[in-house]
Amino acid sequence: MENDLVRQASRWGSFRRGLRQRSPLVLAVAGAACLLLVLGVQHFFFGGGMLAVAESRLLRIEHDDYLHIAYRVNQLREDPPEGQTVYLFGGSGAMEAVVSERSFAGQIEDHAGAPVTVVNLANHGQSLAQNLVIVDNLPAGEALLLIGLAPMRFNTPPAEDVGLLSSRSLLLRSSRLRELAPELFGEEASWTGGLPGAANFISGYLQTRLKSGPLPGRRQPYARHYYGRDSAAASPEAKRATLDSVWRYNRTRYAANHAYNLRVLEQLVRFARERGFEPVLYEQPLNTEVAGDWAGVLPRYRAGVKRLAADYELPYLRVDRSLDLRDDDFADLYHLMPPARARWQGQMAREVGGLLASPAASSQP
Repeated sequence: MENDLVRQASRWGSFRRGLRQRSPLVLAVAGAACLLLVLGVQHFFFGGGMLAVAESRLLRIEHDDYLHIAYRVNQLREDPPEGQTVYLFGGSGAMEAVVSERSFAGQIEDHAGAPVTVVNLANHGQSLAQNLVIVDNLPAGEALLLIGLAPMRFNTPPAEDVGLLSSRSLLLRSSRLRELAPELFGEEASWTGGLPGAANFISGYLQTRLKSGPLPGRRQPYARHYYGRDSAAASPEAKRATLDSVWRYNRTRYAANHAYNLRVLEQLVRFARERGFEPVLYEQPLNTEVAGDWAGVLPRYRAGVKRLAADYELPYLRVDRSLDLRDDDFADLYHLMPPARARWQGQMAREVGGLLASPAASSQP
């Protein structure tokens, strides 16, 4: 036992002496090793390297929207879609408004009279700044960008979005967001780039997989919908019980952050057109039968969006006007149940198909 302790102490002493080594050759080798590690991390997370690993082995949880979006964008860059593409953006309300990419594309084609590829890039809690980052990473080509809007999409503070500069929430990098950083966040992007985001992902991945499973490297299927066929909606009483907190939260956050998010939306529209894409605004589903006008937030939000749509001659689709959505169509205040989802998608496809068939006949507010 004593000899074992002596050997361990000797090895630890050698390790510490190695750390204090000042030999130029040793330092050069150590520096080269660190550089190779950094380059390897950069390539894996931001150079398409992650595509060498199945997405299911990288997901932290079944609803890991942020990893799924980063992986999907890498796939698009590796193998860009051909012909007319429709990209869908928005928060979880937008996710729950579309049944599937394939069925949505088929319905759009019926009204547009031409083949269409639909790519759903909506994710839970998606901010407008995240949209800008994603658009910066899309492959060139003929594309319509459907930008989902709702009052809560104007609630994100710049203090949360600034993390995108280091890829903390979304494992993508954007040169355009770096350019806009002083204007939007009052600071320059760090020289570390996306390394902090990569480190956060690795740490979170290991912690989540080791704690909740499956183990790292095992497959974890991705679940697109939070409310599937077997999901139960909240009761009318439960929905109404949340109103005070929802109204208070939205009044406070919207008042504090809507001007910032409106600037981001404007930059997103400009950048989309600069890249040759056609931006289209649409309103995500909202349970107004229960929540009313969101304590006055909804009319103010719509007025701001209408002004921006008019200034930039943008279509602003109000699918809700063509559907008689009731409280029992919603799981809560924001998310459609599967039967209503199918109805919403059908009407949305009709309006988007009309735009593609006759772009000049945009649906102005």
